[in-house]
Amino acid sequence: MNNSSFKKSFSYTSAIFCIIACFTDLVLIYMFGNQLPGFNQLTSTLSSLGISTSPVAVEVTVWSIILGFILISFAFGFRVVFLKFGKEAVYVFWLIVIYALGEDIASGIFRADSINGKLTTLAYLHDLLGGVGVTALLLLPFFMQKIFTKFSFPLFNRYSRIAWLVGIIATIFFSFRLEYFAGTFLYNYSGLWQRIFLVDYYIYFIVIAFMIMKEADYNHSKTH
Repeated sequence: MNNSSFKKSFSYTSAIFCIIACFTDLVLIYMFGNQLPGFNQLTSTLSSLGISTSPVAVEVTVWSIILGFILISFAFGFRVVFLKFGKEAVYVFWLIVIYALGEDIASGIFRADSINGKLTTLAYLHDLLGGVGVTALLLLPFFMQKIFTKFSFPLFNRYSRIAWLVGIIATIFFSFRLEYFAGTFLYNYSGLWQRIFLVDYYIYFIVIAFMIMKEADYNHSKTH
């Protein structure tokens, strides 16, 4: 297999695995939630699925790590086919990697446990590293617009703005989960805002995955 064929195969594989992983994660969230007494998809946060007392804590941790590595592979697939666009493509690569490391791998390993109503040290790491990952993901559409401009890719450029706006709004709403806002509508439905954020960016990942496959085909055709 020559270098061009390898790049195409790797990019295709990483993109397909990303698409499968995004759908799988949403299905598993539903399945795991059904096994946790009192868990509600609209009001419960995803972190509660992985706490030490959860009956699916181990499964959640294992899947989070697997998902993280799939997304890191996806980031490499993006870099392989879009590196020709320069430093912005490298920034996108690192943003996806940081998200995978923070929100998936680290958040899965460091559980959001609390003792007597207070977060443990590992729970603070869970929130901190997860927050870093989410911040990286929020920046992703901004750098994607640098690569796919409104002149060369007007439809995707516009979609990137919409994805970013939905993500920002969902993140702001989710920030009201603090006890200070207990009893308010935004606090009560923190799970909903988190799901909206997740679906918003999973759809974004899936669109990028199809773009990777299309670009891999184009790059391969130029060398043959």
